[in-house]
Amino acid sequence: MKIIKTYYLIDYENVGSEGFKGCEKLRETDIIHLFYTDNSRKIDLDIINDHGESKLITHKVPTGNQSADMHLGSYLGYLIGKECTGQDEECKIVVISKDTGFDHIIEFWKAEENVKISRNEKISGKQVQTRKQVKKQTSKEKDRQLAEQTDQKTEKQLNEQSEKQSVKQSENQNTKKPKQKIIDMKAGTKKLQQELVLVLDKAGMPKEVVNYVSTTVEKNAEDKNRKQQIYRSIISKYGQTKGLNIYNHIKKKI
Repeated sequence: MKIIKTYYLIDYENVGSEGFKGCEKLRETDIIHLFYTDNSRKIDLDIINDHGESKLITHKVPTGNQSADMHLGSYLGYLIGKECTGQDEECKIVVISKDTGFDHIIEFWKAEENVKISRNEKISGKQVQTRKQVKKQTSKEKDRQLAEQTDQKTEKQLNEQSEKQSVKQSENQNTKKPKQKIIDMKAGTKKLQQELVLVLDKAGMPKEVVNYVSTTVEKNAEDKNRKQQIYRSIISKYGQTKGLNIYNHIKKKI
C-alpha cells in the first residue's frame, strides 16, 4: 500500500495565522512549508508549538513585490519534480492562499503531470474552485437554463396546437345530438383517467399525486384549453421542477 504524503505550501503574507487553522489535526505524513518575508505579519507561536504530528519547514524569502508568491510557485515546481513524480509514495499538494493567481499554475500541473494539487484558504478549509472549474460549472448552469426555456417553448407550442385541435373538434361535433355528446365525453374522460392512473403508477408517483392529477383532468375535461389549464394547475401545486416532471408523463395522454 502506497504512503500518501500531503504538502501544505502556505503563503503567510496572504493568509496570516488564519491559514494554519486545523494544523493541530495533521498527521506525521503531512509536511507544512511556510513562506514569509520581513514584511509578514507576526507568526503566532502557538501554531509553531502545536501543528499536530506534521513537520513544519519555514522559508524566509527576500522582501519584494509578490516575493512570497514567486518563491512559493518556484518551490511548488521543485517539489513536484522531486516528490510527486516517479516515486513509490503518493503525493498531494495543497497551496494555502487566497490569491487566485495560483489557479493557473495548479491547472498547468494537473494537465502536465496529473498531480493531485488544489488551493485552500486554510488547512482545514474546503478546496477552492479554480477559475476553470467555476467556468465549467457556470456553463452547466447555462445549459440547464436553456433546457428549461426549451421545455417551456415546447409546452407553449403544444398548448397552441391543442387549442386549435379543440376548436376543430368542437366544430366537427356540433352536428351530434347534445345528449350523445355528453355521454361520449364522460366515457372518454373516464377512460383517460384510467390511462393516467396506469402511467403515473408506473412512474412511481405517490397516490396523492395520482388522485390530484386525475381530479384536475376531470375538472378541465370540457375546457377547450384543458392542456394549458391542467399544466398550470400541476405547476401551481407542485412547483416548476416537480410539476414539469409530472406533466411530462401525462402530456401525450391529455
